This record gives sequence, C-alpha cells and structure tokens, in this order.
Amino acid sequence: MLLLLTAALLLSGGCGKKEDSTSYTIYYKNSSGTSLYEVSYSPAAETFDEMMTELMAQMSTVPEDAVYTSVIPETVLYQGYERGIDALRIDFSDAYYEMDNITEVLLRAAVVKTICQIPGVTKIILTVDSEQLVDANGELVAAMDAESFIDTKNGGINSYQTTSLVLYFPNEDGTKLLKEVRNVDYSSNMVLVRVILEQLMKGSDYSDRRTVMNASTEILDISTKNGVCTINFSEEFNQQPTENPPSATTALYAIVNSICETADDVDGVRITIEGSSNVLFWDEIELNEVFLLNESLIAVESLESETEETAAEGNEAEGKPESDGGEDAAVVPEAVEDSGEDESDLETAKDLADSSASDAIIAGADGYAADEDSSAAGADGAIAGVTGADASVEIQTE
Repeated sequence: MLLLLTAALLLSGGCGKKEDSTSYTIYYKNSSGTSLYEVSYSPAAETFDEMMTELMAQMSTVPEDAVYTSVIPETVLYQGYERGIDALRIDFSDAYYEMDNITEVLLRAAVVKTICQIPGVTKIILTVDSEQLVDANGELVAAMDAESFIDTKNGGINSYQTTSLVLYFPNEDGTKLLKEVRNVDYSSNMVLVRVILEQLMKGSDYSDRRTVMNASTEILDISTKNGVCTINFSEEFNQQPTENPPSATTALYAIVNSICETADDVDGVRITIEGSSNVLFWDEIELNEVFLLNESLIAVESLESETEETAAEGNEAEGKPESDGGEDAAVVPEAVEDSGEDESDLETAKDLADSSASDAIIAGADGYAADEDSSAAGADGAIAGVTGADASVEIQTE
C-alpha cells in the first residue's frame, strides 16, 4: 500500500534569495518521523560551494539531546551537486531507493526547502548515482521548489485516494474536444482541480490530440466558492503552445469541461491571469465571465463512444448525474470587477445557459463512463510520494 504524507507548510515563498542572508532555516524530522522540524541557523560559509557543504552537513547531523532527527538516513549518502542551467542537481547514493515513502517525502521536502534558501537557487532536481530520480512508475521526478509541497493543515498520514478524471483535449484540427478517462492515485491533501490541471498539462496519451496549455504555465492559486472554481494562472497561460496550438475556444473549454465533469463541487469556472480577469485569452476570449460545461464542443464520436460503451456494460456510468441539456451549453458574461457573489453569478450563468440550450449539440452523455481510449489505471497518476506536488509537510519550530 502506498503511503502519503500530510502536513502544513508555513514557508510560502518558494525558491529564491532570502532577505536576511545570515539567517537560514534547517529542516529536520520530528522524533516520531512523521513531519518536519525547523531550526534557525546562521552559516559561516562565504562561497556557494562552502554553503552547500555546510547546509548539507547540518541536515545530516543533530545534537545528542535534540528532540528532532536528521531527514537523511545513515545509509543514504550525499554525493555532491551540479549547477545546471535550469536547476541545481543534488546527488545521493543508490540507497535512496530503499527508503519508505514517508522518509523519502520528508527528505525531499527538507532538502528542497533548505537549499532553496541559497541565493541563486531557483529549482532543485534530485539524482541517484547521477541519474535523475524516478518514481514508482519509472517516470522522472521533475524539478522542485518549496511550493512543490502543498500547504495544508488537514488530513493525516496514509491519506490516499484513487479517482477517474474526465479529461478533454482538442482534436487533430483543434476545433472539437475528445474525451479521455484517466485513473490516478493522489493525496487527499491535493486539490482535485490542481490534479486535473496537472494532468492536462502532461498532455494526451494520443498523438492525434493537441496541447491545451503553454508548457511554462504555472498554477498560482485555486479556490472554490458556491460552485464556482477560480483559477489564477501565470502570464504564460495567455501564450499559445509553441507547436500546433488549437483554437482559443477549444483550449479554454478543454479546461472548463474537464473540471466541471470531474469535480463534483464545481459547476462553473472563472479564470484569471496574474490575478486579473480583464484579459483577452489568446487575444480572442474575454475572461471576465463564468464558464460552464459546453457539450457543443465535444466531438460527436466521443459522445457516441461513451453511449455505446455504457449500453454494452448494461448499467449507468458512475459519476455525474444525467445531463438535462440545459445548464451545460453556454458561456456566461460576468462583471469585470469581482463582486464576490459567486452563487449569484452561477445562478445567472445557469439561467442564460438554459435559454441557449437549443444551440448545443448534446448527444446523451449521462455521466462519465470509462472511455475505450482511456490509459491504463494509474499510469499517469500522481502517485503518493513520487512527485514534488503530492505531499505536504507539517512543520514544528524551535
């Protein structure tokens, strides 16, 4: 059984230069080995090499009477580092892969959060015997910063769940959406919408489907209130993918439809870029609106495939209730200024959606069944403790 670590991060700035370069935080493990413990420390090092040596040494050793322990097991050796163009690479011995899930996540979080305080360090990649760290599926663990570990105060150890995501990707000519059902395992401390977005960013499993977002896009914030999910992206979201971009409409609704079909508590999506909704997405679509699921963009063959498979199984697919053909067909205008009345916005959106339902091409989608083209269960999942964003760490302070 996979184990997932839960906890709370009190540090929120990510990698970057510290305002006070003489004071650092060294991250250790609490006495029970279930969370991080932070200790203030003033290094004597003057050069980058000296700083790396000193901080890694501090993480490896603790006073005899300490109420905390090192996050680095004695069997796991620190073997040096390499400064790359995109990230700092920190190397450990092959005993790294012998750690249990909780120990591994704590080590990874502690190393990233400690070393990211060094001026000039923006991202960290962990390597094992000079080869980039891989997860349980053999996939490379991406570069991490302090924000790779989710800030949450709820949940507990072994908090882990599996779900089926309904994902939409633009078809080959970029004008319609094709559905994929992807089974993933993820920490219950992760926001489901973030899991959906990260899977969309990974791209489709099929070569005839286009990319949804620019690869440099960052998810800055996600919040849901009264059925409206607000997502704040970095400015790169407003840049088209570098290769074969779809239409602005299908790119936007690939996101909206995926979220609305998968997340039970979301009926509408509001998108901001760097905190502003007064933006034209790809110079075409005004974002000062609440967007609802739009079935008119779903390719007919995708809906037919779902209907046929559901009939063959002889029962209804689990998940969303049957569509009534009303609420799911419109883009609804909203005031540019955020009034905070999410529930009112959503009701207005639904009313306008009902009035325009006759324009939608709805082909009897009653739930989300397992797609014939779905990928193998969990193959692209956010497996517990194997990606930087799947765990968070409770921190105690000395």
